Amino acid sequence: MPVAQRLTDPFARFQAALAASSYSEGTVGLAVSGGGDSIAMMQMAARLRPPGKLRVITVDHGLRAEAQDEIALVASQAAALGLDHTVTQWAWNGRGNLQAAAREGRWAAVREWAAMFNLRDVWLGHTEDDQVETLLMRLARGSGIDGLTGMYPQTERDGLRILRPLLGVARADLRSWLTAQKIAWCDDASNDDPRFDRVRARQMFAQLETLGLTRKRLLQTVDHMQAAHISLQRAAQAFAKQHVRQDAGDLLLSADALNLEKADAPRRVMAAAFAWVGSRTYRPRFEQLLETVAQARKGATVTLGGCIMTPDSTGTVRLMREAAATTATQRPADQADATGVFWDRRWFIEGPLHDGLTYKALGAGLKNCPKWRESGMPRMSLLASPSVWQGDTLLAAPLAGLAQGWSARIVADFHSSAFAIEE
Repeated sequence: MPVAQRLTDPFARFQAALAASSYSEGTVGLAVSGGGDSIAMMQMAARLRPPGKLRVITVDHGLRAEAQDEIALVASQAAALGLDHTVTQWAWNGRGNLQAAAREGRWAAVREWAAMFNLRDVWLGHTEDDQVETLLMRLARGSGIDGLTGMYPQTERDGLRILRPLLGVARADLRSWLTAQKIAWCDDASNDDPRFDRVRARQMFAQLETLGLTRKRLLQTVDHMQAAHISLQRAAQAFAKQHVRQDAGDLLLSADALNLEKADAPRRVMAAAFAWVGSRTYRPRFEQLLETVAQARKGATVTLGGCIMTPDSTGTVRLMREAAATTATQRPADQADATGVFWDRRWFIEGPLHDGLTYKALGAGLKNCPKWRESGMPRMSLLASPSVWQGDTLLAAPLAGLAQGWSARIVADFHSSAFAIEE
C-alpha cells in the first residue's frame, strides 16, 4: 500500500465509523487526555463538525507532574480549533487499585460534565490496540461472556451515548497520521510501566502472536462474544419490561423476577437492578445476590450494595436506595452555562445554582416536608431522595413536595440504560 494512502486511512475509517453510528446532530463531548489517540480524535472531529458542536474535557488526575504539559497541549490545540475546553480535577483517596479508581473517577468526571451541559453524546479515543489489550487482561482474569466482549464501537452508559470512532484503527497508524499532519501529542511514560496490567498485556502480545493469537484472531473472539452478549442483554431487557416497574428512583420487582435458581434473564435483571439502584459500576457478587434475594422472598427486609430490599404482601419487592450509602456533594456554580448538578450517579438536580450549596440525601430533613405523604412514595424511599441545603437549612426536596424552584430527575431510566451495551 502506498505510504500516502496508508496515512490517510485512519481519517477515512474515522469518517466511516461516524457514518455507521447513530449519534445526534447536537453538541458532542470529546474526552481528550493529550495522548496521541485522543488528540487524533479531537483533530479529526474538528475537521468534520463546526466548533460550536464540540466540547472538550480533560481530567487532571494529579498523579504526574507531566500532566500539566499534556493539559496545556490540549488547551492550546482546542483554542486553535475554536473549541470550548474544560479541565476537571480528580484525586485518589488511596483505596483500592489505582488504575481502576482512576478509570472510575475519570468516567464520573465526564458524566457530570456532560450532564451540566446537557450533552447526549460523548466520544472516546479507544483504539484497536486498546481492544486487544482489554481482551487479554480479561482472559487472564477468567472473565465470562460479559467480560470478553471488550469494548463496543457504540454503547450506552449512565444515560450517555458513547462512541469510539477509532476502535477500528491501530495506534501506530494514528501516530503516522498525526506526524503527517504535523500535529503534536504527548506520550505518557506510565504507558511503558510494567507494574500495570495493561502494559504487561501489551508487552506479551508479541509472544502470543507466535502461538497464532494474532490481532485478527483476538478481534474475531471479541466479535463472537459481543454477538452472544447482545442476545443475552436483549432477553434480560424483555424480561425486565414484564417483571420490573420503575417508581422514581425505586424498582418494583415481581415474584418471577425473584426466582434466580436457573434462568439467565432473572439473574441478569436482578444484578442490574442492584447496580442501578445502588449507583454502582459493578454488580454484586452472585453468591451475595442469591442470599439477599432468598431472605427477601422469606419476608425479610435486607440490604446489599447500598440498596434496601423490602417485600410486600403480594410477593412483590421494592428495591430502594439506602440513604446512609449516599454521599453529599458541594459544587460551586463555576460554569456560567451550567444548569444543574449531577448527584449519586443517577439524579440531575436543577434550580437556582449558587456557591455554598450542598446536595445530599434528604434524610432527617423529611420532617421539614409537611406534604411528603402526597408524593405517594414510601417514607424510606424519600429519605434517600435528592435535596438541596444551605448549611443546616433545607432549601428543597423536590420528590418530597418541597420544590422551591428546584427539580430532580433520573438521568436514565432503568429499562433503557441497565441493559444497554456497556464497557
